[in-house]
Amino acid sequence: MEVRYIKYFLKIFLPLLDRKNDRAAIRFMFRHTAFFSISKGKRLFGPTCRCTEDNLIIVGDGLVNGYLRNNEEEETNIWIGTKGSVYICNHHKEDYTFNLFAIEDAIVFLIDQSELKEGCAWYPVLDALFNTHLLQKAFSDVNNRNILFRLQHTENRISLFRRMYPGLFDRMPTDLLLSYLDLDLDLTSGQKLEIDGVFNKNIPNDLQNQN
Repeated sequence: MEVRYIKYFLKIFLPLLDRKNDRAAIRFMFRHTAFFSISKGKRLFGPTCRCTEDNLIIVGDGLVNGYLRNNEEEETNIWIGTKGSVYICNHHKEDYTFNLFAIEDAIVFLIDQSELKEGCAWYPVLDALFNTHLLQKAFSDVNNRNILFRLQHTENRISLFRRMYPGLFDRMPTDLLLSYLDLDLDLTSGQKLEIDGVFNKNIPNDLQNQN
């Protein structure tokens, strides 16, 4: 076990648990956590691997994109993970897999949900941690994309994205950013997406008319 993984683990969980009184619960969580380092531009698992199923995923550091991949090799971006983000992987469809792509170098934790359930039964503090923090954080994170898609106007989606993900607008690759903003612009991932350009030049006429 690399020392850096221990540091990332403690940075995430010590603010949520008491180092002295919850020591046994912290040890349980640590023993049942799998740690992964993903280099920028790499994916957590291979394209057909189902290793994320029934796991709770926590981002220890960095920036990742979570996506679903179907049997036709089509990918749908559904989740942006930053430090402290939580995703509960309950995809049980044989024609879909969930995976992570590292937008920046990242550290992620995977916790088997059945083992976490066992820990919650043994340690009430873990049950409280799951229900009052991890579960609520997961709901909030995954709902961000749904809320964005409900907005009809491009300007509103961009404004809300900036509020939901402070500082990420300029860190996201253009193709990923456009997928979350639901824009169909003629840009490549190497181009910089600027607000002035979006509203004055790059948005098709039908989108401009909506605003």
